[in-house]
Amino acid sequence: MNDITKEPENEQSLFNSNLRDRDRSMLQDVAHRLLAHGSLLRGRSAERPLYDWAIEHQPWLEEWAALLGLKIIIQRDDRLIMAIPEVPSLTRKLKRDETLVALALWYDFDVEVRENGAHDVYFNVRDFNEQFQSKFPSMQPLSQSRMKEILRRFARFNLIEMDWEDDFTDSTIQILPTLRFAIPFPGIEQWVKAASAFDAETEDSILEEEVNVLDDDTESDETPITSPIEEETATEPSSSEKPLLDDEEENDDELGLLDNEEE
Repeated sequence: MNDITKEPENEQSLFNSNLRDRDRSMLQDVAHRLLAHGSLLRGRSAERPLYDWAIEHQPWLEEWAALLGLKIIIQRDDRLIMAIPEVPSLTRKLKRDETLVALALWYDFDVEVRENGAHDVYFNVRDFNEQFQSKFPSMQPLSQSRMKEILRRFARFNLIEMDWEDDFTDSTIQILPTLRFAIPFPGIEQWVKAASAFDAETEDSILEEEVNVLDDDTESDETPITSPIEEETATEPSSSEKPLLDDEEENDDELGLLDNEEE
């Protein structure tokens, strides 16, 4: 009787392979980055080796992601890799004002790319805020501290990049192509419908909006953009700031995380 050893059906499978120490370390670093920020951008020098390794070992990356309920999206033209949640427990819901800022960013990016043929999309905060107010005129203006907080969070999820200036309104927002996948509108018509729903005060469609970024309320490892003194007073706009939805209003509009999250 012949002793025949059956070879694994898929030799490239993550679980049928004896990972070398380097590959194991690289997979761990890629996984940590995707779980923390949702994407890898090859344009960033620190992420370039992770991106290149992930492209070379795409089957392993996809197998890891499938176990966690994630879908890997690779955009070679934009040189980015995204991990998109496919199960509700991993999807983050936004507060009402965060949702509207995200919608405004999506619209500005879409217009620049679709109508003007832009590849890199930049706005300074002053211009973006003016356009934001024109899109949602019924909403009270956001204070600088609140807008800064929202933009900082979006930067952590790799939806935008920020070039901070001493004068916050002179800071530059770069809208990243990852935003198209985090807020997957099929087209501008769907965006207009959502914006119109808000202006008509049928807010349920806005409040239920989800973004395809991993739910992560842990603090960012970025350098804080406010000083300790500013952090203590961030929830109370100074007299020099424009009016803002006060803290109580924001809390009323907060989109709670999904029920299975621990309090």
